[in-house]
Amino acid sequence: MRLIALLALVLGFSLAQPLTLGEQYLLRGYTGNAMGKVWAGALRFEGIEVVTNNSSICASMSGAAIASYLEARPTAQVATVALSTPDDVLRLVSFRQPALALIIGGQTDTETNYALTKAVLDEAAQRNYTGAIFIHVRTWGLGLVQRAAREDATVRRYLSGKNNLFAVLADGNAGEVRVVQASIDATSGDQRVAQVLGTQKMGEAWLALFRRSL
Repeated sequence: MRLIALLALVLGFSLAQPLTLGEQYLLRGYTGNAMGKVWAGALRFEGIEVVTNNSSICASMSGAAIASYLEARPTAQVATVALSTPDDVLRLVSFRQPALALIIGGQTDTETNYALTKAVLDEAAQRNYTGAIFIHVRTWGLGLVQRAAREDATVRRYLSGKNNLFAVLADGNAGEVRVVQASIDATSGDQRVAQVLGTQKMGEAWLALFRRSL
């Protein structure tokens, strides 16, 4: 144990304590607040449908983002749905708002998160949903959209043709979040950053929580 601690000091790392559940909520509060401002400001969404899973962490993120968005655009149309299974997509997701946000991560296991993400993208492709699609930092980081595009030619073709695919990404080293226009390669399905649309510095408390979460 002493050797591990010494190596951590030499390499510049700290043996941070895992986040408590309350701190997980707080981290999502900071991140969700920033996302809502992005929706209202940089991306100028006139309305949004927030699609998430049924985990409490994603619920806290979604609530913070929606509150922040509505503070800036109090008359905007907002819908939100919590998915438990892929079958919920047809029953709950309307695809009627100008933008769709995928906030899928939290305590839910990766395979369930992937199945939910894939089901949403399948239906969006079938409907040829023309609104913007926003990918939350965790959904992007897990590669859920990329995996769906790689494994399904219809989803890949649909997403590669969209110029209104966006994400917010966090960089713990730089201490900032970046709003990006994303793209999906038409051949490989790989997800890429097409361009950075803006950045925001993370406050000290937010950044400390984010780094401990890694």
